[in-house]
Amino acid sequence: MKMKNSPILLSILFTLLALVFPAIAGVIVTAKNISSLSSIFLIQFIATAGGVLVTLWIMKKSKFSFRDFGFRKFKAEAWIAVIIVSELVAFINGITDQDGFSAQYLFILLLLVIAVGFCEELIFRGLIFNYLSAKGLKVAILGSSILFGIGHLANLASGADFLMTLLQITYAFLFGLVCAEIVAKTKSIIFPIIWHAMHDFIAFMTDKSEPDVLAVSIYVFQCLVLIGLAIYFWRVLFSKKDGESNKKGKPESYV
Repeated sequence: MKMKNSPILLSILFTLLALVFPAIAGVIVTAKNISSLSSIFLIQFIATAGGVLVTLWIMKKSKFSFRDFGFRKFKAEAWIAVIIVSELVAFINGITDQDGFSAQYLFILLLLVIAVGFCEELIFRGLIFNYLSAKGLKVAILGSSILFGIGHLANLASGADFLMTLLQITYAFLFGLVCAEIVAKTKSIIFPIIWHAMHDFIAFMTDKSEPDVLAVSIYVFQCLVLIGLAIYFWRVLFSKKDGESNKKGKPESYV
């Protein structure tokens, strides 16, 4: 399957693809009037796992190899500790008692966040990042981040708290930006997948239906950390010394 379409058009189509699987899960949950969180998460996991398989199939049929998509080892660096600490700060907000935190609930939740981490990273930092790299590394980083943020606009239609949704969209853009920069720097998609799953797991464990000042403050703090990381990686990638080879075009491992 040779994709000769515009990288931008393909990227938009891939973004829509990322929205299909949660939409399918939502339709099933609504049609069956399911209220149990464990059951909802199980349905979402099955739909998302299907998305992972579809995405892997598209990758296999594309002009890129799996190694091009970032399936390779990466070297641990100090910025990983900054990310981990920033995520753990969310526990200051306390743990939300959902479904009694049964072993079944936690297991299904873990399956879900891993599937979501794989699916969304493979699409946004895998497919979209690689195809947009034809327009240059900066376009690949910014374009994949903007589309990732836009993909979270659907939360506004779900009745979620407006302020928290706006913060989540902002966080999603910044998260996507830093993940794309990490992929560009390390040539690996592995850490973004792990980070994505970890963030979602902690979010499910700590998010409250009625956000308070503390919850908003934590989100703002995490956004500030992401801004700092984004600036750091941008300078590493595009400084005169380290990024000269990237200014005019594609990251060498993605061509």
